[in-house]
Amino acid sequence: MKIPQDKISQIHDAIPIEELIGSYIPLKRVGKNFKSLCPFHSERTPSFFISPEKGLYHCFGCGKSGNIFTFMMEYNNLTFPQAIRFLGEKAGIHVESVEDVNENLYKANEFAARLYHSSLFSDNGLPGRKWLEYRGIQRDIVDKFMIGYAPSDSIVYLNSSSKGINLADLETLGLLVKLEGGGYRDTFSMKVIFPIRDRWGKVLGFGTRVLDNSEPKYINSRDSPVFKKGNLLYGLYESQPYIKEEVILVEGYTDLLTLYQSGIKNVVASLGTSLTAYQARLLKLHASSVILIYDGDIEGLKAAERAIDILLETSLNVKILPLSEGEDPDSFVRKYGKLDLSGAQSFVEFKFKECKDVYEKGVLVRSFQQTLSKISDAQKRELWADYISQKLGVNRNFLLVVPTSSPYVKPAVSKMELEGLEIELLALASSYPIVKELLLKNQFEFSTPELSSLFDLVLKGMKPSEILNSVSECLRTSFTKVIFLEGVDSKKMAFDYINRITRWKADLRKIELREIGDKEGWTPEHLAEYQKLTTKLKGG
Repeated sequence: MKIPQDKISQIHDAIPIEELIGSYIPLKRVGKNFKSLCPFHSERTPSFFISPEKGLYHCFGCGKSGNIFTFMMEYNNLTFPQAIRFLGEKAGIHVESVEDVNENLYKANEFAARLYHSSLFSDNGLPGRKWLEYRGIQRDIVDKFMIGYAPSDSIVYLNSSSKGINLADLETLGLLVKLEGGGYRDTFSMKVIFPIRDRWGKVLGFGTRVLDNSEPKYINSRDSPVFKKGNLLYGLYESQPYIKEEVILVEGYTDLLTLYQSGIKNVVASLGTSLTAYQARLLKLHASSVILIYDGDIEGLKAAERAIDILLETSLNVKILPLSEGEDPDSFVRKYGKLDLSGAQSFVEFKFKECKDVYEKGVLVRSFQQTLSKISDAQKRELWADYISQKLGVNRNFLLVVPTSSPYVKPAVSKMELEGLEIELLALASSYPIVKELLLKNQFEFSTPELSSLFDLVLKGMKPSEILNSVSECLRTSFTKVIFLEGVDSKKMAFDYINRITRWKADLRKIELREIGDKEGWTPEHLAEYQKLTTKLKGG
């Protein structure tokens, strides 16, 4: 059961955004808006603006943006339903206690996490305690991160009925396996358990570690309605109070725990997997700079190189603290006591190496071309190109050439950038009726179901500040910054967005068709489509 939209709208309209935010931080009027030092990052010059007319705030420094609900969520670390109930009480509007659609799954995960944690300190938990003691993880850290142990007997299955936990929910979460002859057994057995929480503390899933020499050593929960491995960062809930402008990114659970215990608390982990674009965007919501500390082996170095490009594409500043071969953050701290973050290098220093011949230099140049192409800020890209040019002794303009790994020209923007363009176009449509009519007239199609659903809200006449409630966290900044634009030629801007998006989609489809043609052979339909797209791009 969801909170009715009309109830959310009542609360939204009853509380002026400037009064709400002004009750937490001092505001200064600037024309029809207000400004202040941003409450979400350190700054000396105010870049945090509030628009009473639009019901929105936006920081032009760190990018934080939203409405009264998102402010309460960010400032007081509340979930969306909690923010609605809190503001409802403030406005004198009764909001019934409404459960999240996945509330039963959250309860089941919380039940399992607490059960595993208590099991760690039972007689059956001795193997887990010995392993944690061997790794040097202290009791206060074990409790703070709710680390647990799954014994050989099926404690989740055996204790679920007495706690009113639905077996089907546990199966959905991957905590139980259904047996052919009937009944269930626990999925995790004789493993150390690491609960993975969202930024508000809800347990979404688990990471596990075997205690013998079997492979793989680490196994995560399977994907479920509440757990998507590539969308989460381990330790974010515990570390976010210490993340100001810089965050440390490591790969594994014990890497994070050891650093946190050593006093480096602004640290998160990518759940032992390759960094995803979504995780990078999640980092961007909390920091402007990232220091990568990955394993010192070949795989760790390769993972760091991949992560650099993903982080730069998200407009994050990136440094890398390289470790000696065979070391990881956990082993390094246990051996030497602490990490010296002052040794972190720029991505250029990290990637640079002395080249023995022209071939090696060509490989390095191509690598820098690829990385520079990910930097969206033109000034930063030019400055880095100058710096790399001096180090390598190659023409800076050549470094700015976008490399290709195939004979096909790559699209001008990534899929992530496309979403950013489309959400900005959608924001224009929510503020200017002429843009909405233009999109309808051109039968414009958004590229994701989320964006299409948001456009439906625009067509229904919903205010931009209310539409924001349905915008995913990672797209809020792009949406809100357009809403704050004033004195623009909205029709001209809309045509520019439509043309750029249309050309990119056509370019991408051409690449897809060429790859299909090379692998499977050209069909008359594919060839006709390809020629039509070529003509369209030439005409555009």
